[in-house]
Amino acid sequence: MSDVEFICHTKQLGTLSRHSAGRILPIPTRLTYICSSLMKRRGMKGFLSALIGTNAVPDPGYLVDRNLMRRQIRLPQLFSITPVRNTYRFFLLSRARLQAALVAAYFEDHPQAKALVFNGYLMPDSIAKAVSETLRRETLVLENGFFPGTSQADTAGINFDSTLPRDHAFYEWVADKISDERPQELVKRPSKQKATNQVETPPRYMFVPMQVPSDMQILKHSPWISDMRHLYQVIYEQAERFPERHFVVKEHPSFPLSIQQQISRHPRILFANHNETRLLIEGAEAVLTVNSTVGLESLLLGKKVITLGNAPYNVEGMVLQCRNEQELHAALVAIESWTPNTTVINAFIRYVHNVFLLRGDVRKGDADILNALSSRANGIDEHSRLTAAYKTWILQR
Repeated sequence: MSDVEFICHTKQLGTLSRHSAGRILPIPTRLTYICSSLMKRRGMKGFLSALIGTNAVPDPGYLVDRNLMRRQIRLPQLFSITPVRNTYRFFLLSRARLQAALVAAYFEDHPQAKALVFNGYLMPDSIAKAVSETLRRETLVLENGFFPGTSQADTAGINFDSTLPRDHAFYEWVADKISDERPQELVKRPSKQKATNQVETPPRYMFVPMQVPSDMQILKHSPWISDMRHLYQVIYEQAERFPERHFVVKEHPSFPLSIQQQISRHPRILFANHNETRLLIEGAEAVLTVNSTVGLESLLLGKKVITLGNAPYNVEGMVLQCRNEQELHAALVAIESWTPNTTVINAFIRYVHNVFLLRGDVRKGDADILNALSSRANGIDEHSRLTAAYKTWILQR
């Protein structure tokens, strides 16, 4: 019987795989290996079948199109050229089909193994996730945690897709069952943009942290805000409707492109790209975000939060959720008189910090975090135990 517990298909987990003593089996992503391995396993006929997309695993065309969309957002000038875009898609689709076939072969060799993917939305991990779902194999999805020195690991997905409860009653129930420890630090985000000057903020303002437009948080979990120019336009219209309000915007520091040359400036919307995020949160009346981690950090710092998208902290009483511009307008009218449920917020933050998130970085890897991944994948960790106990409690009421 093989001792392989997880199969992964990512460069992100190389260190973890090397430290796993064979419990994690990485699938090489080098094209020459993919081709030679498929030839040995499937022969020329099977290789060609995979290449043209007639194999049993799902054809990854939609994953390639998603990747292409992200490229167009990040490199718009290059990928607006039709021959470049079509050539890129052709070669990426050919490679993705071969990768999918090889992932399926690895699962066949290890029928008890689970899929281990990082993020799950980006290639090549999205290929492994799609194949595992098609073959009805269990999957554990990993990502950076919401706070420094932590990681997400969930059987359903990350962020809004995760099994983190969004029922406020759960946090009232669990409040006395978990540690009182709260995170002490926030994530520091080094800037990729060139300027370094900080700006003076107005005495009163609403902070709007912008996000990476090619990230899954926008492409998948933002139902009505299409990109950051759209977000700015929505803020612009609200600034026109609320002449007493000021908004301070910070573009995401890890995204090198700015929207500032593509918009009409408003006198009460200030860009503060190089101000420290924590100070911008602390100085704000409230924070308005699509679904950024900054929203959770703002709750930790005692700020009111308005969300425009699907956020993992969209819990009744914790934030004001807006599904369209009309609801946003209503939230801006109500924000000053609205009182968040601090009991639920406190329990939510403690639960996320002490139970849901794993301590450590999965990309660095050590024995403790590998055992924690195994417990989470097998449903025997504290998060699994508490969510199951809550369901039982609800049924018995």
